[in-house]
Amino acid sequence: MNDLTTVPSAPIQHPIVHRDVTTHLVNQENAMTLIQEALARSHQQEAQRVAEQHRLARRLTAGRGWARLASWAAARAERARHRAG
Repeated sequence: MNDLTTVPSAPIQHPIVHRDVTTHLVNQENAMTLIQEALARSHQQEAQRVAEQHRLARRLTAGRGWARLASWAAARAERARHRAG
């Protein structure tokens, strides 16, 4: 019984993992959905920022217009007072 031959090795068995293709696809779809939602949120925030800048520019322009109108009305009133009196 002094046989020096090696014992035949048993095949290596990996643990059984019950992961099917659909689980991988669902996870990949979830990741894509999250990325798309983040991109949509980023676009929406950018659009809101641009709209706010546009509103501010319109307010400033309108303010300048009203100031110009007020100064014209004041000058006209002054000319009318000057002619009347």
